[in-house]
Amino acid sequence: MGNRMNEGFKLYTDGNVEIELFDDDLMIFSVQGSKNDTYQVSMNENMWLCDCDDYQYRSEKEPGSFVCKHLWAAFFKVAELKNED
Repeated sequence: MGNRMNEGFKLYTDGNVEIELFDDDLMIFSVQGSKNDTYQVSMNENMWLCDCDDYQYRSEKEPGSFVCKHLWAAFFKVAELKNED
């Protein structure tokens, strides 16, 4: 796994992902980062976004082209929720 994926998995396993809204069309999560800052991760119309600086900077040219550790953490949470169904 890549470094950001590993870091996202750690955020997920440490319980740092909170569900704000979860349905088929819109998902919103609060993810507490490694420096105790909280970031909003959202999925709307199959476009994932994060408000962290890393995501904002790296996906500036092509939104959705970069996955930060907070997005990875949310992905792992979604997988957990889908497995419960």
